[in-house]
Amino acid sequence: MPRTDLPITKITRAGHNLASALPTPAAIDGHAFVNNSRRAIRVKNTNAAPRTVTVQIPGEVEGQPLADKPYTIPANDGDVLIPPLPAIYNQADGKVYLDYSDPAGLTVHVLELPAG
Repeated sequence: MPRTDLPITKITRAGHNLASALPTPAAIDGHAFVNNSRRAIRVKNTNAAPRTVTVQIPGEVEGQPLADKPYTIPANDGDVLIPPLPAIYNQADGKVYLDYSDPAGLTVHVLELPAG
């Protein structure tokens, strides 16, 4: 199955309540989202075991592929913010690709800061 596009939550100048439930459960086939310089990924883990979210890094140096970037999400309410830099993480289609070691207990939220 293809990876699923994540919705984007635009944070207003009034703020955003992070205590509310995250909207998207992690998908076994991974996720993608269109990236810009104002978006970040919030991943929460409610499982009793730590999980790994891997951001795919495109490109190569001298013919060698670049290593993907893993992020460990701690067990039992681990809550991690990942700032994917467009120059590093964007694929040719402008999206960031996320893979999960095991999606059980993970939820994902893409947040966009207001412009200016």
